[in-house]
Amino acid sequence: MLRTSSWLLSIVSLVAASSSVSIAGENATAVPVEVRAAQLKMQARVAAEQGDFGTAIKDIMEASELTGDRVTADRARQIQPTPQIGGGSPFANFGEILQLIQEQTSPPAKWLATDGEGGTVSISSQGVFVAAPAVLKALKNISDDSNLIKAAELAKSANHNTNVRQSSTLRMVSLPRLEKHVQQLAEAGKPMTDDIRTLAGLSNIEFLMVYPETGDIVIAGPAGNWSRGAEGRMVSENNGRPTLNFDDLVTLTRTFSRGGSGFFMCTIDPKQDQIVAVQEYVNKNRNTLNAKTAASFATELEQRLGLQNVFVQGVPQDSRIASVIVDADYRMKEIGIGKRKGPEGMKSYFDLLSRSEQRGSGSMDALRWWMAVGYDAVNLSSNGNVFEFAGNAVQCLAEDQTVGNDGTHNGTGKATKANAKFAELFTKHVSELAAQDVVFADMENIFDLAMVSALVHSQGLADQVGWTPAYFGNKSNLDTKSVEVPTELMTAAHHRVYSGGSVVIQVAGGVRGDMVKFVNDKNNLTTDPTLDAETSKGTPMGQQNGRWWWDAAK
Repeated sequence: MLRTSSWLLSIVSLVAASSSVSIAGENATAVPVEVRAAQLKMQARVAAEQGDFGTAIKDIMEASELTGDRVTADRARQIQPTPQIGGGSPFANFGEILQLIQEQTSPPAKWLATDGEGGTVSISSQGVFVAAPAVLKALKNISDDSNLIKAAELAKSANHNTNVRQSSTLRMVSLPRLEKHVQQLAEAGKPMTDDIRTLAGLSNIEFLMVYPETGDIVIAGPAGNWSRGAEGRMVSENNGRPTLNFDDLVTLTRTFSRGGSGFFMCTIDPKQDQIVAVQEYVNKNRNTLNAKTAASFATELEQRLGLQNVFVQGVPQDSRIASVIVDADYRMKEIGIGKRKGPEGMKSYFDLLSRSEQRGSGSMDALRWWMAVGYDAVNLSSNGNVFEFAGNAVQCLAEDQTVGNDGTHNGTGKATKANAKFAELFTKHVSELAAQDVVFADMENIFDLAMVSALVHSQGLADQVGWTPAYFGNKSNLDTKSVEVPTELMTAAHHRVYSGGSVVIQVAGGVRGDMVKFVNDKNNLTTDPTLDAETSKGTPMGQQNGRWWWDAAK
C-alpha cells in the first residue's frame, strides 16, 4: 500500500571508482500535450499499483495542468500525500486520494476495481494492504472442479467425532452458527472457550462453501489439537502452524462488511527530515567509504535514520492483525539485508548483486519490498457455491525508487535484477518461511481470513444465505483483545564488502494484501458446469443438532 514503508536505502560505492549521471538533452522530440497527458495518467495508474500514491497524484496534477483542467489540478494539489515530519500519517485523506486516481485513470482489470458498494480500490503502498478488489482478481472458474465437488459432498454430512482436539483432514466451521453460538455464550454470561478462539483448531483454509438452503457459510481445512507456543500463539500440534484466530475473524468481518474500511494496511515510514540527514551525510562523506570504514558508515546511517514511523490503517492500531503484519514486514526486511536467516535456498539482497550492481554509481536509492496477495487463484464452482484457495497466500513484490536531497522519493516502475530476484526468491520460499517462522504462517492465515471476509461481503454471499453478521459487526459490544503494536521501529542497517573493493550498505526501514481486486479479475475465475448438479439438497450439518463445527464424514 504506499509510501516509504517497504523501502530500503541502498548506498552502493566502488572504492576509487568514478560515477556518471546521464541527463536528457534539450534536443528531445516534443510530445503533443494530449499524448503527454495520457502518458502521465498511465504513469499515475502504474505508480498507484506499485503503492506510490504521492507520484500518482503528482502525475495526475501535471496531466490536468497540461490539458487546462484547473479544477482537477487544484484538487490533486490539495490532497497530495506528504510525509509528516515528527509523525502523523500522510494518508489521512486516503479515500479522497483513491477516488481521484479512480476518476482520472482508466480502470485496468488488474487493480482499479471496487467492491460494488463504493468500496476502496485495491492499490497499496509500502506496507501491508488488503482490499476487496484484490479478492475479486483471484476468482477463476476451473474446467476440472472435481476437488471442489468432493469437498462439497464431504461437507454435506458429519462423522461422529465430537472432540474438537481430534485431528481432521477436513473440518468445517459455519460462520453464521459460530456467531450465534458466541452471542448465546455472552448473553448467558459464559466465557469464550479455546475451541472458539482457535476456530475449532483450523490451521489454514482450503475451501469456502455456501449453502443457501441451510443458511450456512462454511470455511474448511485441516485441524487438530493445539497448544500455546513460545510467542503466546495457539499452535497446531499436527503441523506447527498457528491456528486461525477468532479475533482476526471478527476484525476482518468488520473491515469488509458494509460500513467497514474495505482495506487494511501498515507502513513503516522513515521520517523525511531524517532522510535528508542521511542524504547530507552520504553526499559529504561518500569519499571516505571503503572496506575499513563500511561498518562505521552503516552504523552512522542507522543512527541518523533512527526510529521510523509505523502507520496502521483499516484495522485498529491495537489489533492482533496490526501486530502480525508489522512484525512480518520488518522480519522480511531483515532477511533482505542479511540480518535474519531465511530458509535453504533463500538469499539476501547482498548475495544476489551482480558485479555491475556491486559497483553501482555511488548514489543513494530506495529499494521497495512489500508483501501482497499471492494466490494463484481462488477456484470457483460454476454454481458459485464452492471456492478453493489455490497457491500461496502471500507474494513479495519489488520496485526501485530514487531519493532526492530533500528526502522525497519517487518510484521508477521497475526493479533492478537483484531487487527483483530477491522478491522472486522470497515468493518462491514463502511456504518454507512460514514453516520456519510462525509470524509468516500467522500472516498467511490472516490473508486467508481476509479473502474469506472480502468474498463473503463484497460478493453478496452473506445476502445469499440470509446472514447479517450483526454480533460480529461494527456496532456490537463484542470486544477483541487489545494488542500492543509499536508506533515506531528502529532502523536496521547492514553492509557487505566484495572482492575488488566494492562496498554495499543497506538500511532497512510492508506487506500488502489486495483481496477484492484479486477476485474481481475474471481472468482468475474458471467455472466447471458439472458442479451445478452437485448443489447440496440436505443440511451440511447432517444430524448434528446445530453444532457450529463438524468433520467430514470421510
